[in-house]
Formats: sequence, C-alpha cells, structure tokens
Amino acid sequence: MAVDKTIDRDRRAYERAPFLVLEIKGEHSNKVFLAQTENISQGGLFFSSRQSLKIGDRFPLEFVLPDNKTVVRCTSEVVWKKRYDQSGLASEGIGIRFVDLEPEQKKILGDWIDREEEEEKDSS
Repeated sequence: MAVDKTIDRDRRAYERAPFLVLEIKGEHSNKVFLAQTENISQGGLFFSSRQSLKIGDRFPLEFVLPDNKTVVRCTSEVVWKKRYDQSGLASEGIGIRFVDLEPEQKKILGDWIDREEEEEKDSS
C-alpha cells in the first residue's frame, strides 16, 4: 500500500542544484525508461517522465554526471509526484529518493553539487 508522503519543499534535508541530465535510465515493471531531471541533491532528484509510477514504487536508476565519467547507480523510491498536461502532452513530475546510494557516490555527488553552487554564485 502506497502512503502519500507530503514533503515540505522549503525544509529539505539536502541542498539541491539545478541539473539537466541528458539521460536517466530507470527500470520499472521490466521496462527501461529514459527521463530528464530538473534538480538533484545527495538524497534524491526530480524528473519528468511519461512513465506511470506510483508513490512507494522502487526501481533501479542510473545516470552520468556532466563530467561524462561518473556513473551513479542506486535503487530509488518515488516519494511524490505531480501530473502535468502541456500542449496536449501528459507527463508526470516525479520526486524520488536514493535508497541505497553508496557513501563514495554520495560524496562525489555532494562535491559536484557544491561546485555547481559555487559557479552559480560566482556568475551572479
């Protein structure tokens, strides 16, 4: 049974960085799907997809950081979602948390987010 978990988006556990991944590869119900992210943190990410997922669904997820060499793989869990209908194309915005992200990958991801935030501050 999926429990609707409401998250106060102003009180996140981790800092988020805007991030566009060219490709997130997930596998759900024995089907591979691709999606694009809008932001990412050490704890999870938000992506838009036409894939129908339910709160509580878990699936393997893989993506490559913009350095084109750091591959991140883990199990993810859907914690919230929102339906969008733009120009007759329906998709869902899906917030997921990383369930079993390895500590070294979590550190690499956190370091990358910190660098992105510094670059954003410096360009402002």
